[in-house]
Amino acid sequence: METNTSIYAVRTTIGQEKGVTDLITTAVIGESDVWECPFCKEDFSSEKATLDHMKKCKKKGKKEGEPQLVSSNQLLGRVKAILVPETLRGYVFIETTEFRDVEIAISGVPHVRGRVGGKVSIEEIDKFLAPPPAAEGISEGDIVEIISGAFKGERAKVQRVEAGKEELILELLDSPVSIPVRVHADFAKIVERAERPAEAAEADEEEEALIDEDEFDEEDSFWSHAPED
Repeated sequence: METNTSIYAVRTTIGQEKGVTDLITTAVIGESDVWECPFCKEDFSSEKATLDHMKKCKKKGKKEGEPQLVSSNQLLGRVKAILVPETLRGYVFIETTEFRDVEIAISGVPHVRGRVGGKVSIEEIDKFLAPPPAAEGISEGDIVEIISGAFKGERAKVQRVEAGKEELILELLDSPVSIPVRVHADFAKIVERAERPAEAAEADEEEEALIDEDEFDEEDSFWSHAPED
């Protein structure tokens, strides 16, 4: 991140993060400056293009004039990045030079619930930007479908998870011979989870309930107490 930019958080309706991001992106890069020839009133996208046209404009005659800036994109070149963490729902982050750019970018955008006061450091959201390990959430005994490679479409039972290599040792369910197959975790999709002890299942349910509770309510979010600009 450049030293002269800061990151700001915008709250969105959960599930609408991508739509909000697309509209903000359009506001940032979808429109360019509009320059006008003073003789024929034709529009151009840059001052240089307007000057080149003016030299040979048929309506120039003996008139003198300068290119006219009709409108400009206030965000062009100012918003450096728009971050949408897949593992943090309900938030979009905007990296820009000034806080007022955020106000301009989100103005009139549907599903924006508001902005979070203060700045957000990259350290605070870094864990949400890094993709989770491919093998995360897959356990021994789970039934998976292989979605790529030589065994694509086959169903298999997980015999062992090698998290360090992000690989799974699988037993093909429809194979007449039980031969272990090594597959990268990216190539497996869980279709049925193995039964686990009641204590482990209850712990997972409690953890999910805590995460779902108000989806990082503004008062509890880790950046909500950042100092206001």
